[in-house]
Amino acid sequence: MDKMELTEPVNLIKSVFVCNTFNFLFAAAKSCLFPFLTLYLRLLGLTATETGIIIGAKTISAFIFAPLWALCSAKFRKRRLVLMFSIFMMALTYLGLTLVMNVNHAATACPGDVPPGNMKGTLKELLHNIKTNRTNIPPTQIQLNQTGNITSLLKTSKSPLQPTDLPMTTTEKEKKVNKIFDYGRKLLIELGLSKADVDGLSNSDMIGLFQDMLTQKNWQTTIRQSLSPEEMEEFFTFLDQAVDAINNGEIKVGKKITKRSLKDTWQNIKTNLKSLKTAWTVKITEAEVEGQIFLILLLTLVFGEVFASPVEKIADDAWFEFLEKIDNLEKYGKQRIFTSLAFIIFPIIVTLIVDNTTCLFSLRMHPISLHFYMFGGFLGLTFLVAFFYPTSNSEKRKYKTKITHALNLTFCKCEGLFYILTLLIVGAIYASYNNFLFWLIEDLHGKELTMGLCVSIANLAEIPMLFFSGPLVRKLGNGMAVCLSMTFLAGRTLFYSYLWTPWAVLPAEMTHAFTHTVMWYAVLSNPVFSSNPTVDRGVRSVFSSIYFGVGFSGGSILSGIVYDHYGVNILFRACAVIAIAWCPIFVVMNRCCARPSVSEIKYTRLLTSEDVNSDSDDDWLEHALKTG
Repeated sequence: MDKMELTEPVNLIKSVFVCNTFNFLFAAAKSCLFPFLTLYLRLLGLTATETGIIIGAKTISAFIFAPLWALCSAKFRKRRLVLMFSIFMMALTYLGLTLVMNVNHAATACPGDVPPGNMKGTLKELLHNIKTNRTNIPPTQIQLNQTGNITSLLKTSKSPLQPTDLPMTTTEKEKKVNKIFDYGRKLLIELGLSKADVDGLSNSDMIGLFQDMLTQKNWQTTIRQSLSPEEMEEFFTFLDQAVDAINNGEIKVGKKITKRSLKDTWQNIKTNLKSLKTAWTVKITEAEVEGQIFLILLLTLVFGEVFASPVEKIADDAWFEFLEKIDNLEKYGKQRIFTSLAFIIFPIIVTLIVDNTTCLFSLRMHPISLHFYMFGGFLGLTFLVAFFYPTSNSEKRKYKTKITHALNLTFCKCEGLFYILTLLIVGAIYASYNNFLFWLIEDLHGKELTMGLCVSIANLAEIPMLFFSGPLVRKLGNGMAVCLSMTFLAGRTLFYSYLWTPWAVLPAEMTHAFTHTVMWYAVLSNPVFSSNPTVDRGVRSVFSSIYFGVGFSGGSILSGIVYDHYGVNILFRACAVIAIAWCPIFVVMNRCCARPSVSEIKYTRLLTSEDVNSDSDDDWLEHALKTG
């Protein structure tokens, strides 16, 4: 099935169509899920550190096993078989992640429930509802359903800070009550409300707000994720004392409520409170379940990438060697246009559907599941096209020689080492905003459509730069072009750190043309690394391995730690400082490591029609005809 005889006629048009279709469908599948994967991990309750570890670990797994699978499939002439097996394992791995939703309620709940990471907006909505409904609802009324949960929350028709909210006697009782509510106001500020909102909150409203929080789904998990253990203890103290004070009559919440129903109602809240407090002290807790979720996701993705990672590597190698065999290498690389096209179109489509879907298929499934289902659908179509993917298994492929030559060009030259260090830094910075920019947009209450537009605009910006990168790099030089890219990267991440509204992120995505396209063109077009197409692919493989396998994976882990300890703004500012600080170092060392002018023309340059002396761009025959 894989072997193509030398005498077999080649339908080049059909082969190009199959290759382009394969790349388009595979990129469509990836664009529906991979940019948004960290959102799903956050929805499951994972911290930034845990998310960074998972993304970094799966990237390292792909870095190790993708080339091994590619080498073995070529050696045993089973490229198409391994390609299809890897696609199947990719589908199995990532669609299997949806099963974790059954373990964590936050991931199965509909958007009407409280999502983690969106607390400030949710609290403001609860506060607005309490104050708005105060004018339309009779004095405080509490009703219990059959299960004992509160369905009608504390609401009052009185204005905020009404004196009758508390017994106005200058006694120790009043001091005790004031101390209780001082705890409450402090905790609401910790949970995201502004000081102005908290100061304008009456004691009755504060009780109603906390009661609302405790009786809505997911808030116990959300509160635990947002408060430190010390702050949680204060939270317990406040609610315990508030319950006792209400039961003892020290805090008055309304007249149309019997003492018995009040006691029963707050006893239910106190029971919830005790179970929440137990979650911090008992070993068998939801936090432990979340720890198990982290371990399950880590093992699933790392093990899955062992088998799923070689899809792109095998497809790219097969297509290059197929074109090389029929002596038509000028068509190599054009398939990447269809990859960019898919990343422009489908992120907008999937996020637009997700934003306008309340509860997926009328089931209690979070709309984020749609990312996985669209991913699975496109991957299934990719699997079918892989049956016809053009392959060429030549016995004389010399992978060892090609990679060895590429390693000599990159690691054994001073200039190459500094380009490698640059790609390490850029890869780490790319991991920071690739993993956590959407978290920031989510914290700013942005919709998924904004995130989809980020992906689409960034890829759309690459297309015109493909035509202008060459003239720009020739004008500035490779080293200065890299420095320009680093400067744009510093500005991009610095802008992220001061983001004030979700939609403001979109103009910054236009700089992706400089931070990505110009950077890679400047690196790969450097005469130090460019000799002939086969060696060029080896150099690209080495640099891509450094960028993704080392830089991106390490940056994912480090950025997750920084995010948890210092916040997203400090993370992006640190990235900006590192990027701009590396520019002068790179410029100076690049000049110090610059090669002396070459006086001889290498044979490999003649094979690719490249003259080492860049002062004369004309072919010798053309030059002779012009002067003749």
